[in-house]
Amino acid sequence: MILVNYLELSIEDVKDKCRELNNKIDFDYDLVIFIAKGSYVIGQELVNISNVPLLEIFATRKGGKLKKVLKPFLKIIPRKVLISLRKKEMNSTYHEKNNDRLVNFDRDIYSNYLNSRKILLVDDSIDSGNSVLLTKKAIEDFFKNSEVRVAVFNVMSKSQVRPDYYLYEDMMICGPWSNDSRENSMHNKLYNKWKKSE
Repeated sequence: MILVNYLELSIEDVKDKCRELNNKIDFDYDLVIFIAKGSYVIGQELVNISNVPLLEIFATRKGGKLKKVLKPFLKIIPRKVLISLRKKEMNSTYHEKNNDRLVNFDRDIYSNYLNSRKILLVDDSIDSGNSVLLTKKAIEDFFKNSEVRVAVFNVMSKSQVRPDYYLYEDMMICGPWSNDSRENSMHNKLYNKWKKSE
């Protein structure tokens, strides 16, 4: 069993953490791609710091409908119960067993950035590593002559993937992208506004 610590982040906290993460990055990236839509705020803040373009890639977990059904209840479940349930999920083998992902992205939009040579793929956390493995491969297949590195806030020690840059190990993060975050609706508004301007 992994002892998982818990960290709750606001949008302002995420901005601070992105500056901290960016200070660790020794890679002059010219494009940021975030795994949608959860790591949008991370991707956007790194773009604000570095002044490079931002794209998204999707890695949809097959059979992930249960979270959509439970979403309305997450707002009314006591915080301590939610944290306990999340820790149990992190210590379970759910992510290892449910590892199929459907990866997709807008090829027309991506085609505008084929000159990118150093790409930073960002996500909030690496649990099993499946999403990062599959999205990184899809990006490398599309941007044939580019180098892709991975930056995340957290990596679980049981993961099959080690990111190039990270802030925490075995930290359960409740960020604005989390369904049970108090700032989840603000995160979704920011993401939807970005989507419209893309």
